[in-house]
Amino acid sequence: MYNYISLSFLILSELVCIIVGIKTHPFVIFFIPLGFVILWMLINHVGFTLMLLSFTAVIKGVLIQYFPIFSILDTTIVITLILWLGLIKLLFEGNWRFVIEHKQPLFLFILLIFVTAFSLFYTPSPTYGTSKVIRFAFIGFSMFLTPLIIIKSTSDSEKILNYFKYSIFIILIGIISQFVYFAISGKFAFLLGYYNRFSLPGANPIQVSRYLAIGATIMIVFLIKRSIHNNKSVMFMLLMLLLGIIATGSRGPLVSIFLGVLIYAFIFEKQQKNRIYIYSLFAIFISISMLFILPEIITKRFFDITKGAVLMTPEGVKQVNTVATRLGYWQMSIVSWSSSLWNIIMGKGAGGFSSLFIWRDWRWYPHNVFFEILVEYGLTGFIVFSGFLIASFNKIRIGIINGKLSEHSAVWVAVTIVMFISAQFSGDINDNRVLWMCISISIASTHVDYVKHLKTVQKNIVLN
Repeated sequence: MYNYISLSFLILSELVCIIVGIKTHPFVIFFIPLGFVILWMLINHVGFTLMLLSFTAVIKGVLIQYFPIFSILDTTIVITLILWLGLIKLLFEGNWRFVIEHKQPLFLFILLIFVTAFSLFYTPSPTYGTSKVIRFAFIGFSMFLTPLIIIKSTSDSEKILNYFKYSIFIILIGIISQFVYFAISGKFAFLLGYYNRFSLPGANPIQVSRYLAIGATIMIVFLIKRSIHNNKSVMFMLLMLLLGIIATGSRGPLVSIFLGVLIYAFIFEKQQKNRIYIYSLFAIFISISMLFILPEIITKRFFDITKGAVLMTPEGVKQVNTVATRLGYWQMSIVSWSSSLWNIIMGKGAGGFSSLFIWRDWRWYPHNVFFEILVEYGLTGFIVFSGFLIASFNKIRIGIINGKLSEHSAVWVAVTIVMFISAQFSGDINDNRVLWMCISISIASTHVDYVKHLKTVQKNIVLN
């Protein structure tokens, strides 16, 4: 019966395509069926769709750059809807199995959504606040929930990791290709004078740099976990990724890699912390060397910490010190939060930080996830958010077996810490949705490792 319905639907859709193609353009006969095939593939491969959703910060800009029609579509929402079609399909197939150990962080994440939603009743920035809450509740929750559903074995975690590796490799090729082309042609001044920083067409350099930082973290973990003889290609990839990050001119992701990996070593890999420190120091040395060797027009932004950079602002072209600006945002957050008892307990409401500026209901945020939670949702949101992080950390720790994590779990945990550090420098709770996904993947990945270890122990007991 199911095959009969599917075949009937296919025949009907093909007839529609032929009729529409005759009336409009012959290419429609080809592209509409192709679209259906891609849609069906995305629905049936939820892990790949999740990866696409996490990369929309880059994908959206590139699509709009080359296909302006995508400017009228919210690509992030479209991919999230497709993700839910895949999840619903899994539900009907009976493949939704929640592990009881996952319920606490999931409950706290949902509670945080309710706290943000309740704040809409008193926010002074309802337009930005409503958009922020809806996207966090829909997109952020989807990205946190999905890994808890689809990761049931170590192979599931490794499969998603492979999706990420290959996608980051494509981004890296795009950045390095630009670098090589402009180096050979001698047009660095033209490129950076017009675009200011290397990036993919239409994509925010900060977001591109974040994905490259994820790739660099993956390579560092591989260096730690694998034998020295198998690390030559990994070392080369790490060098290329560091070059790509420097080319984007984003300081936060570069700092996040080193801080994140060192923190990861101290907490999760104490047995191998000396090796981690050596590789981290090597990566730091390579990065610093690149900053002095590469043309000044590329590295200038890393040395302009005190002077700032010339940027286009709402007031016109100005020299802006982004470090000082962030420190000013954090100070504003503390002052606003402590200005009244209501703000201390409940905060200013979703998007309320933007009310401190002349535009009042615009997309302004503190560029630090803790200050953002504190100023907009008060101690109520801060306690729930802190509880969520603590619960997630406790669930991740169970994956430490014989003093270390498996390779795939080690990668996800290290990437999570790097993204967490990055969230202290840029983005709001929606820009940092990759962090929520990484936390969820780390929880699910370490859990399947723990279950696999228990089964091995029980099997050995039975055999003995």
